[in-house]
Amino acid sequence: MKTRIFIRNFLLFGLMLVVLVACPKYEYFTGSFPETPTNLSGFNTEFDDYNMASPIIGETFPLCFSTNRNSNGANYDIIYKLMTIEFSRTDGTLKVFENKDPEHYSYHENSGIIKALEKINTSFDEFGPYLVPMEWNYNGNNYQPYFFLYSNNASGSQDIMFTQNLENENYVTPLEVEFLNSEFDDAYPTFNNDNSEIYFTSNREGNFSIYKVGTDNNKEILEILTDNSPALVEKDALLSSEFDDKCPFISHDLLVFTSNREGGFGGYDLYYCRLEDDQWSDPINFGNKINTEYDEFRPIVRPQWDFSNDLMLFSSNRPGGKGGFDLYYVGVDKINRLE
Repeated sequence: MKTRIFIRNFLLFGLMLVVLVACPKYEYFTGSFPETPTNLSGFNTEFDDYNMASPIIGETFPLCFSTNRNSNGANYDIIYKLMTIEFSRTDGTLKVFENKDPEHYSYHENSGIIKALEKINTSFDEFGPYLVPMEWNYNGNNYQPYFFLYSNNASGSQDIMFTQNLENENYVTPLEVEFLNSEFDDAYPTFNNDNSEIYFTSNREGNFSIYKVGTDNNKEILEILTDNSPALVEKDALLSSEFDDKCPFISHDLLVFTSNREGGFGGYDLYYCRLEDDQWSDPINFGNKINTEYDEFRPIVRPQWDFSNDLMLFSSNRPGGKGGFDLYYVGVDKINRLE
């Protein structure tokens, strides 16, 4: 009996020793993004790189943005890169970089975006890409379906367009979202949390303001975007000012945008609003840790579950970049995640 007890205890001690040796000692259990902007140097060029879009699909995700690099500074196209965020729990190192690994699962899942850009990009200007990820098509296809919204000025003014790959990996020919467009510039569409409203920017009343349209969220997104019946387009008086207010982007109960209104730090500044009792709060300037006397443009926010703060991406023509507008990232306070 004593021999059995000794053997059992010996084995248990050995198992504990294996577990202790096999399990690494973590110093960091939660990641953190910097509170001051960091240049996404691997994504930028000496040309203008801005107007990005990223859906919430994991730590490696597609990043689409407008740039005039392909035309050497002339017209703007939308390009696609795969971004990876890595935070080390052992030494606290944060890495944000372009993922070029062809074996990565996200590389294959999102490769169809390249086919979308072949249909989206023209000799005119394409701005404000906005990706809406949809449920996976589990019929043997290994790709992520999206609605891909953007704007194009082939008509002489910016019009909101979209394409999608719901049926197969090949994106359909882009269509106008007719009920959002006018004879003026209309761009930067974004759905609210439950798809009951679309917000966008337009200069149909003179300066650029933020507008909204109510939608029937009992319908599928495809049906919403292809509904050509007249719609009530309202300027959001709370979000808009007598100056230029552009690039709205909604993530759950947070709305961010850019404005050159009075009271900022110079040029265009980034602002945010919280959804409180089904109404947006008064716009709040992100402050001088993020804004400068130069232009800060096209913000988007991406929640990070294992981080103490969320990721905000934006562009700026501040000094210290590669030239023109560069892409930057920074940490912002966590947002509530509405159901």
